[in-house]
Amino acid sequence: MLKRAIGALLLLFLPVGIFARASFDKDTQGKDAQNPGSAGIADKPAFLGTEGPSLIEGYFFYEELCASCTADIDRFVSILQEKLPMAERDQYPNSFKGFNIHDTAGRTQYVGLTDELGLDRSLLETPFLVIGGRVFQGYDSISANIKEAYLTAAEDLYVYKRPYNPRTKKTGPVLFDDYPVNPDHVTLVYYYRITCQECAKTTPLIDALPKTIQVNGKERPLDIIRINTRSGNNNERIAAFFEAWQVPDKDRMVPIVFFSDSYLAGIDAISEGLQRSLSRTPIPWKLLPERR
Repeated sequence: MLKRAIGALLLLFLPVGIFARASFDKDTQGKDAQNPGSAGIADKPAFLGTEGPSLIEGYFFYEELCASCTADIDRFVSILQEKLPMAERDQYPNSFKGFNIHDTAGRTQYVGLTDELGLDRSLLETPFLVIGGRVFQGYDSISANIKEAYLTAAEDLYVYKRPYNPRTKKTGPVLFDDYPVNPDHVTLVYYYRITCQECAKTTPLIDALPKTIQVNGKERPLDIIRINTRSGNNNERIAAFFEAWQVPDKDRMVPIVFFSDSYLAGIDAISEGLQRSLSRTPIPWKLLPERR
């Protein structure tokens, strides 16, 4: 019975204005502790709804056939408390739920979520965490990635308003359809990671750029395309840029900024050459450009 009592952990969110506070309750059995009559395990994940997600959701799946064992849940909770303490979870509405895939309700959630995301269950090994549409398998991977995955999911949801779903990812010729480029504007593409220290120093430089750039005596609007390499399949996008610009291995890093005819890799190169590169006559281009 103890296994059933902790089969679905829930970190509740209590609204506080625009943000929310999460709290931990291992005995909710997949139910919302604010409304014990609602079975959370039967609910469709918020980010799969037609209205889009309303909070950051994490789904932890594990296998447990021992009626009195709690090792998997306890270990995940320890990782959550260490890597993503309550002070950081307080920033955004969030819910973390855990499911034993051998329980009836847990199996239903496991099958439903993996089907909705188009995940191949034959390639999944427990334990694994689904957050922001991405999957992290094994405790080492969960521990190493949970903070950045949480912050990236928050950025996707609250800043860009386009949460990632593996079923909608784009590849090949349509990889950059969501990022149109105006040929009459000056455009730069900024690749970064939320937890990258050099990116943290570079982002203020990007933020401080003027709205227009003077090129050959003419003011042109400046468009900045920001791409978090840890969001969705953006690693494919930066790989495509590396290939198109024939970027050598030593420069394949973040932060990196691309222009129509060049790039700057690393905080030193960006801080020294950003303004100079922007002031050159831009070449009309589109994403993804032809190999350069």
